[in-house]
Amino acid sequence: MIKKALLLVMSVVLTGCLVTVDSDSRPLHTVWNEGEVARLQIGQSDEQYVRTSFGDPVTKLTYADGTEIWKYRNRSEKDTEVGVFLIFSVDVEEERTETLSIEFAEGIVTNYWIEEDRF
Repeated sequence: MIKKALLLVMSVVLTGCLVTVDSDSRPLHTVWNEGEVARLQIGQSDEQYVRTSFGDPVTKLTYADGTEIWKYRNRSEKDTEVGVFLIFSVDVEEERTETLSIEFAEGIVTNYWIEEDRF
């Protein structure tokens, strides 16, 4: 009986709590944006266009068949604060890295993709 009463009281108290969430994202290092990536044309864009648009890659991989992959990285930080009114507050920081990989064959873009890492 006491457990049921305690459970009822806790349910009433917790449903009346105010939960707040505040989130803020800020770039740390930006090389490319989605609009620039959308302008890449598979089979038409060449190395010169990519270098002019994005600069020198962070990493350049060359394979035995002559295929190359250039990598560009964006870094950002997201800060999220979750609080329950007068009870507790949790602050979560997350660093995010997005890597744009562009594949070339004979100097022409053959593929590109974006990978996301969260820390």
